[in-house]
Amino acid sequence: MEFEVGIYNSIVRTEIRINGNDWKNQMGISSEYENVLYFPVRANSKEHAKQIVEKEWPSKSGFVIDCIILVGD
Repeated sequence: MEFEVGIYNSIVRTEIRINGNDWKNQMGISSEYENVLYFPVRANSKEHAKQIVEKEWPSKSGFVIDCIILVGD
């Protein structure tokens, strides 16, 4: 199954939007993650897609899953 996953980073978003600070790829994370970025993920189920995403973009590093959308089989 093919999913589209939307991800943003809460740390980046807070620094830019709330604190008004520049983000210069601190922590090796692009400032682009202030916004929701979309990535394709192949998985067996929505829960499986969530597990894959958590490994790639861990919540302990501030990443937040905004959405997981089934786009094809």
